[in-house]
Amino acid sequence: MWRTASWLLFLIGSSAAFAADTAIVYGSGVVYLNGAQVNSSGAVMVGDVVQTKDTGVAQLTTVGSSASMQSNTIVRFSEGGLALDRGTITIATGKGASVFARDFKISPSSGAWTQFDVIRSSGTIQILARKSNVTVSCGTGAPILLKEGQQLSRDDAADCGLGQKPIGAAAAAKGPILASPTAEMAGMAAAGGLLGWGSISERRTGQPVCALACFDWLYFSSQS
Repeated sequence: MWRTASWLLFLIGSSAAFAADTAIVYGSGVVYLNGAQVNSSGAVMVGDVVQTKDTGVAQLTTVGSSASMQSNTIVRFSEGGLALDRGTITIATGKGASVFARDFKISPSSGAWTQFDVIRSSGTIQILARKSNVTVSCGTGAPILLKEGQQLSRDDAADCGLGQKPIGAAAAAKGPILASPTAEMAGMAAAGGLLGWGSISERRTGQPVCALACFDWLYFSSQS
């Protein structure tokens, strides 16, 4: 009853970001909310877990922010953003929504409309700033600023992915990797057919545009 009432209040007009206690999930294919399969949509509250299976994708929305979940992704709806347990999510926000992945916190660096991807898969955490700049914080070290178009890859391990590794193991990236749109697409394709991203196109300006969640980006951008 409380979940239904919260959903109705959200639809009437909440003005908060993912920091609010309610969002809506729209599922396509096999999508679960707290272990129960989502038929088409459902209300999500702080602490709830959304999971997409091999054939599922999902969209989490609230006023000012949107998150696209690709297949084989698990997120927990938390205060201030989304905790990514595994998989790929794309965030579009004008309200400062963050993503938490292991010890990392990925947030917009300003109040500007921001779009970024976070991928947690195969022992790595990858972050790509698609629109505007993002800040990556972890531990007591100085935050890393990723400018629009830059990406960062770190091991999904203790000590922010920079701890001592077994002999012969590949070294993690030590900082942001500059990537042009062309190099970005080639690199991401090589990094994994496992990512399951939607197609990426370029506008005449040369900026990459994610084919997923664009309708939410455009809608919320027009509202901000």
